[in-house]
Amino acid sequence: MTGSPFASARRAPTRVWRRTFRLLAALVVVIAILWAVVIGALWVYAWFQLGGLDLRAIEAEDASLGSVGAQAPDGATTVLVSLTEPRDPTVPGEPDLAGPVAIVQFGGAREVPAVLLLPTDLPVSVDGLGSAPLDEIHLEGGEDLLARAVIDYAEVRVDHVVSLTVDALPGLVDALGDVGLCTATSCMPTTADQVRAIQTLEDPDELVVELASVLRGIGTAMDTSSTIRSPLAAKRAVDVVAEEIRTDVSLRGTVLLDLADALTDIARPEVDQIPLFRNPNTGELVPLEEPVMVRFERLRDGSSLAEAVQEDDMEAMVTDMVEVAVLNGAGTAGLAAEIQARLQAEGFDVIGTGNAPTFGQARTVVSYGPEPVTTEVAAVVLAEQLGGARLEALDQPPLFEGDPVDILVVAGEDLDTDSG
Repeated sequence: MTGSPFASARRAPTRVWRRTFRLLAALVVVIAILWAVVIGALWVYAWFQLGGLDLRAIEAEDASLGSVGAQAPDGATTVLVSLTEPRDPTVPGEPDLAGPVAIVQFGGAREVPAVLLLPTDLPVSVDGLGSAPLDEIHLEGGEDLLARAVIDYAEVRVDHVVSLTVDALPGLVDALGDVGLCTATSCMPTTADQVRAIQTLEDPDELVVELASVLRGIGTAMDTSSTIRSPLAAKRAVDVVAEEIRTDVSLRGTVLLDLADALTDIARPEVDQIPLFRNPNTGELVPLEEPVMVRFERLRDGSSLAEAVQEDDMEAMVTDMVEVAVLNGAGTAGLAAEIQARLQAEGFDVIGTGNAPTFGQARTVVSYGPEPVTTEVAAVVLAEQLGGARLEALDQPPLFEGDPVDILVVAGEDLDTDSG
């Protein structure tokens, strides 16, 4: 029966099916190989495009004064983030800072991410420049000098440095094409224009929370599976990152993409700002050393920023650190004693009162000397307590009865309630 013509007829469909299966399997293998080559090429492309910067400030323990003693919680990741104006390759030097510099810390024992904002005009001491605001430090030495200055000032260990232009996040949203503003429960589609609008928010807490939502959306869109599904979109995103974002060399290549992936799990952060007073006369910022150091200490030990000293407490800290004298410059009987009682009720140490050399002064003047820094802060607070008195900064401490005093108040007719 083996020689029967019916035997070959029965086997023919089986051979056809097997050939078809082999062809399909070979096609799948070829496609998989080609796809693997594309993904591998994308990874190699990302590795070379996202080269990173050699930042001595975070690579060498002795590179900056504060880095030797700089600390951070075990297991936590601390990132120094700055936002800049777009870079113009035809213009030498670094771009201006476009927003506050942020120290971002997450992971380890810190259950809630912490973001501490440093204003661009915060004066910080740095070798070669003396005391200079952060924006000038960045213009002078870019990310490396900025990182060194912040580490020296805060004594907080920094693991990574990330600098983004204002075009970076909108560019990533355009490149990826499917990015949402993500909350804990859902993501809503967003556009590049919406991201640009978010970057202009003035409220620091709202700004950070909204940007964190954008970053979570970008992190979700840039995960490994989406890269495999859409390598062209991933390539466009790599190009945006290479052009608009600078990082330290430890985030080279796809490590930066891994950091983006980690952003998808970050919860709503707690946001705080460096406690500062701005002199209404000069416009300059006056840091309060003790409450500022409290914030940095909380980053070093991983405790909550939300429990830091509040503004009312800060004002109380400076009011009892200065000696104040009050002179009657209006000529109204008892005015100096009235102002003395008023200031003492606010916590100021008023050591005496008297009459000004002449009467008839229309506006109250608060004079203060150059040292210490808390004197200027106390003078600002005192002037506000007196309804916005005029501040006068002196090269030497003002004199009361021939002796130097921290603050001298010459009460004018604007404080004379009887004349009203």
